[in-house]
Amino acid sequence: MRSPPRWNSQDRPPTRDHIDAPGGLGYPGDVQNQAPILFIGGLGGSGTRAVAGAVAGLGYYPGDCLNGANDNLIFTAQFKHPDWVRQGASEAEIAARLTLFETVMRNGVAPSILVAAPELIPFRTRQPEGLAGHPNAIGWMTKEPNCHIFAENILQKWPHAIFVYVTRHPLDMAFSDNKGQLGNWSWMFDLDPADFSAPEAAQLEYWIRTQRRLDDLLKRYPGRIHPLNFEQFTEAPERELTEIADVLGLKIPTERIRAAVSEVIRPGTIGRWRGRDLSIFSDEQLAFCAQAGWPVAQSEGA
Repeated sequence: MRSPPRWNSQDRPPTRDHIDAPGGLGYPGDVQNQAPILFIGGLGGSGTRAVAGAVAGLGYYPGDCLNGANDNLIFTAQFKHPDWVRQGASEAEIAARLTLFETVMRNGVAPSILVAAPELIPFRTRQPEGLAGHPNAIGWMTKEPNCHIFAENILQKWPHAIFVYVTRHPLDMAFSDNKGQLGNWSWMFDLDPADFSAPEAAQLEYWIRTQRRLDDLLKRYPGRIHPLNFEQFTEAPERELTEIADVLGLKIPTERIRAAVSEVIRPGTIGRWRGRDLSIFSDEQLAFCAQAGWPVAQSEGA
């Protein structure tokens, strides 16, 4: 199987000798460099939780307000508002929310910002200091699957930020019960789920259209987006996490890499599409998956 595009070493940023933030942060002695801002996103059910857990194990601060899936709930509260976007949220408004989000990630939810951002009141006591209260962190990261919707805004806001875009076999994604993004964001991709005879076909079409947008972003932001194949991550987590560290320009000891991926498992849902009825998908949809490097023949060796 041809893998999704990998990082081009020629696009790799220089090894970091400073942090994109004011002041010293007391980095661990075994981490020789300091980390750029990192976002992790993708379709729901793509495996972002496992990836985020491993990256946090490198020493990143993921925020103090996380759910069981490691989603940053402050990002969710600020950005998971399809109606706000659909009603015409401007680039400036989105940038302003990103600025506020950075403030909260760096310095916590201060009382002074709650008048302008009352949606953050529930997080006041949970994240009072942010990164400033975690002096051993190497930098801050955000994992929230929906953040891929704002990937271009993020890359424009922070010129040195890196976006890890997690994907997995599109047919496995189609048969996932996690179809929340399809309901929330399909309109952004000129997609009406009601036009499809089965929700799985609509979900696959959502994957296809988000993949086309990703391909375009990869061309326009070279070296800024790291597409991560979740199946490959579960097969060789040390190798894949080492590659992420290289993308970030970090020198991470092998022992820390190994510890960070110690709880990565290969879920039983990988390959579930092989036992399902693929006739619900169009020939064009299956052809796109095959052209993108994903097998669509259901025989085990195909």
